[in-house]
Amino acid sequence: MKLERVTAVNGSWQELMTDWEAQCAEYSENLSDYAIASLPVLAELATGAQLKNAGVYVLKDGANHLAACQANVAFLPGYTGQVLRIRHITLSPSYDFSDDIPLENYANVLVSIFTGSVELALGEMPAEHAKFHLRSPAEREFADRFVQALEGNSSFENVCLKGSWVYLSIT
Repeated sequence: MKLERVTAVNGSWQELMTDWEAQCAEYSENLSDYAIASLPVLAELATGAQLKNAGVYVLKDGANHLAACQANVAFLPGYTGQVLRIRHITLSPSYDFSDDIPLENYANVLVSIFTGSVELALGEMPAEHAKFHLRSPAEREFADRFVQALEGNSSFENVCLKGSWVYLSIT
Protein backbone atom coordinates (compact mmCIF):
# COMPACT_ATOMS: atom_id res chain seq x y z
CA MET A 1 0.00 0.00 0.00
CA LYS A 2 1.21 3.49 -0.79
CA LEU A 3 -0.14 7.00 -0.74
CA GLU A 4 -1.75 8.15 -3.99
CA ARG A 5 -2.77 11.71 -4.83
CA VAL A 6 -6.50 12.22 -5.41
CA THR A 7 -8.05 15.03 -7.42
CA ALA A 8 -11.38 15.94 -8.95
CA VAL A 9 -9.64 16.34 -12.30
CA ASN A 10 -8.81 12.64 -12.69
CA GLY A 11 -11.96 11.39 -10.92
CA SER A 12 -10.08 9.85 -7.98
CA TRP A 13 -11.71 12.22 -5.47
CA GLN A 14 -15.14 11.05 -6.60
CA GLU A 15 -13.99 7.40 -6.32
CA LEU A 16 -12.99 8.08 -2.71
CA MET A 17 -16.31 9.75 -1.92
CA THR A 18 -18.32 6.95 -3.61
CA ASP A 19 -16.42 4.30 -1.65
CA TRP A 20 -16.81 6.13 1.67
CA GLU A 21 -20.48 6.82 0.99
CA ALA A 22 -21.02 3.06 0.53
CA GLN A 23 -19.05 2.35 3.70
CA CYS A 24 -21.16 4.84 5.65
CA ALA A 25 -24.35 3.24 4.29
CA GLU A 26 -23.20 -0.17 5.61
CA TYR A 27 -23.43 1.31 9.12
CA SER A 28 -26.61 3.37 8.51
CA GLU A 29 -24.54 6.57 8.56
CA ASN A 30 -24.43 9.51 6.16
CA LEU A 31 -21.27 10.63 4.43
CA SER A 32 -22.39 14.26 4.87
CA ASP A 33 -22.13 13.76 8.66
CA TYR A 34 -18.83 11.88 8.53
CA ALA A 35 -15.54 13.53 9.55
CA ILE A 36 -17.04 17.01 9.33
CA ALA A 37 -13.86 18.65 10.66
CA SER A 38 -11.55 17.08 8.06
CA LEU A 39 -13.47 16.11 4.91
CA PRO A 40 -14.38 19.70 3.94
CA VAL A 41 -10.70 20.70 4.18
CA LEU A 42 -9.68 17.71 2.06
CA ALA A 43 -12.51 18.33 -0.43
CA GLU A 44 -11.49 21.94 -0.99
CA LEU A 45 -7.89 20.92 -1.66
CA ALA A 46 -8.81 17.97 -3.92
CA THR A 47 -11.43 19.80 -5.96
CA GLY A 48 -9.78 23.23 -6.20
CA ALA A 49 -6.87 24.38 -8.33
CA GLN A 50 -4.13 21.79 -8.07
CA LEU A 51 -1.02 22.91 -6.23
CA LYS A 52 2.44 21.43 -6.56
CA ASN A 53 3.18 21.93 -2.86
CA ALA A 54 -0.10 20.59 -1.42
CA GLY A 55 -2.58 17.83 -2.07
CA VAL A 56 -4.85 15.12 -0.76
CA TYR A 57 -3.50 11.59 -0.61
CA VAL A 58 -5.25 8.31 0.02
CA LEU A 59 -4.12 4.93 1.18
CA LYS A 60 -5.84 2.19 -0.79
CA ASP A 61 -6.06 -1.56 -0.55
CA GLY A 62 -7.35 -2.50 -3.98
CA ALA A 63 -10.55 -0.50 -4.50
CA ASN A 64 -10.96 0.19 -0.77
CA HIS A 65 -9.89 3.63 0.43
CA LEU A 66 -8.52 3.05 3.93
CA ALA A 67 -7.48 6.59 4.82
CA ALA A 68 -7.01 10.07 3.43
CA CYS A 69 -4.79 12.97 4.50
CA GLN A 70 -3.58 16.40 3.54
CA ALA A 71 0.09 16.75 2.59
CA ASN A 72 1.83 20.04 2.05
CA VAL A 73 5.44 21.08 1.80
CA ALA A 74 6.73 24.51 2.83
CA PHE A 75 9.62 26.39 4.32
CA LEU A 76 8.92 26.75 8.05
CA PRO A 77 10.71 28.86 10.65
CA GLY A 78 13.35 26.92 12.57
CA TYR A 79 14.08 24.45 9.76
CA THR A 80 16.72 24.30 7.09
CA GLY A 81 15.04 23.11 3.93
CA GLN A 82 11.40 22.30 3.34
CA VAL A 83 9.06 20.46 5.71
CA LEU A 84 6.39 17.99 4.61
CA ARG A 85 3.36 18.24 6.90
CA ILE A 86 0.75 15.49 7.10
CA ARG A 87 -2.53 16.68 8.61
CA HIS A 88 -6.20 15.75 8.68
CA ILE A 89 -5.46 12.02 8.70
CA THR A 90 -8.94 10.57 8.26
CA LEU A 91 -9.62 6.87 8.43
CA SER A 92 -12.34 5.31 6.34
CA PRO A 93 -15.85 4.92 7.75
CA SER A 94 -15.27 1.17 8.12
CA TYR A 95 -12.40 1.86 10.54
CA ASP A 96 -14.54 4.37 12.37
CA PHE A 97 -17.73 2.33 12.70
CA SER A 98 -16.76 -1.35 12.61
CA ASP A 99 -16.13 -3.48 15.68
CA ASP A 100 -14.56 -6.19 13.52
CA ILE A 101 -11.32 -4.56 12.35
CA PRO A 102 -8.33 -5.79 14.35
CA LEU A 103 -6.15 -3.20 16.07
CA GLU A 104 -3.25 -4.56 14.02
CA ASN A 105 -4.97 -3.34 10.82
CA TYR A 106 -5.34 0.13 12.31
CA ALA A 107 -1.63 0.15 13.18
CA ASN A 108 -0.78 -1.00 9.64
CA VAL A 109 -2.73 1.92 8.17
CA LEU A 110 -0.83 4.42 10.34
CA VAL A 111 2.52 2.83 9.48
CA SER A 112 1.62 2.90 5.79
CA ILE A 113 0.74 6.60 6.01
CA PHE A 114 4.03 7.34 7.77
CA THR A 115 6.14 5.34 5.32
CA GLY A 116 4.20 6.75 2.37
CA SER A 117 4.88 10.24 3.65
CA VAL A 118 8.60 9.57 3.81
CA GLU A 119 8.37 8.35 0.21
CA LEU A 120 6.61 11.63 -0.69
CA ALA A 121 9.39 13.61 0.99
CA LEU A 122 11.99 11.66 -0.98
CA GLY A 123 10.13 12.04 -4.28
CA GLU A 124 6.99 13.90 -5.33
CA MET A 125 7.10 16.49 -2.51
CA PRO A 126 10.83 16.90 -1.76
CA ALA A 127 11.49 17.80 1.87
CA GLU A 128 14.29 17.33 4.38
CA HIS A 129 11.84 17.06 7.27
CA ALA A 130 8.40 15.57 7.84
CA LYS A 131 5.80 16.28 10.52
CA PHE A 132 2.72 14.14 11.18
CA HIS A 133 -0.22 15.48 13.16
CA LEU A 134 -1.86 12.89 15.39
CA ARG A 135 -5.57 12.92 16.13
CA SER A 136 -5.90 11.09 19.44
CA PRO A 137 -4.07 9.90 22.56
CA ALA A 138 -4.19 6.36 21.17
CA GLU A 139 -2.32 7.54 18.08
CA ARG A 140 0.20 9.29 20.34
CA GLU A 141 0.86 5.99 22.13
CA PHE A 142 1.37 4.31 18.76
CA ALA A 143 3.59 7.15 17.57
CA ASP A 144 5.72 6.87 20.70
CA ARG A 145 6.44 3.24 19.80
CA PHE A 146 7.06 4.26 16.18
CA VAL A 147 9.56 6.93 17.28
CA GLN A 148 11.33 4.48 19.60
CA ALA A 149 11.64 1.96 16.77
CA LEU A 150 13.18 4.57 14.44
CA GLU A 151 15.61 6.12 16.94
CA GLY A 152 19.12 5.32 15.81
CA ASN A 153 18.02 4.45 12.27
CA SER A 154 20.66 5.84 9.91
CA SER A 155 17.97 7.00 7.45
CA PHE A 156 16.85 9.71 9.89
CA GLU A 157 18.90 12.45 11.46
CA ASN A 158 16.23 13.10 14.07
CA VAL A 159 13.01 11.36 15.13
CA CYS A 160 10.95 12.68 18.03
CA LEU A 161 7.45 13.18 19.38
CA LYS A 162 6.40 16.67 20.55
CA GLY A 163 2.83 17.15 21.68
CA SER A 164 0.56 15.79 18.95
CA TRP A 165 3.28 15.84 16.28
CA VAL A 166 5.84 13.27 15.11
CA TYR A 167 8.95 14.96 13.71
CA LEU A 168 11.37 13.31 11.30
CA SER A 169 14.54 14.74 9.77
CA ILE A 170 15.61 12.70 6.77
CA THR A 171 19.34 12.24 6.11
